[in-house]
Amino acid sequence: MDDVIQRFGHGSDEREAGGQSLQWLVPMCRRAGIARLILNGSFVTACREPRDVDCILVAGPAFDRNSDATLALRFGLPFLSIQVVETEEELQYYVEWLFGSDRAGRLKGLVEVVL
Repeated sequence: MDDVIQRFGHGSDEREAGGQSLQWLVPMCRRAGIARLILNGSFVTACREPRDVDCILVAGPAFDRNSDATLALRFGLPFLSIQVVETEEELQYYVEWLFGSDRAGRLKGLVEVVL
């Protein structure tokens, strides 16, 4: 996550806010049993003032959907749009269909962080 913050979390107030929220997100993810984060949206582009950071949180084997940390993740954090996925089908939908291309249907990259 340090590399992501270094690359994308500076240069505007919006980028700073998104980076700060990501730093808050990681410990919560670890407590909830999230194995990976997949980041998308204008935050992981050259956009100077991204609106938010789109996040897919991929549940790991220790994921507890009823933990306090998971409930907090579902409630959300400022500047983050969060979706928790628990199955490969859900992950495939988000990565390949929803996040994997832009509005014109062009493929685009995603940033993955393994926890």
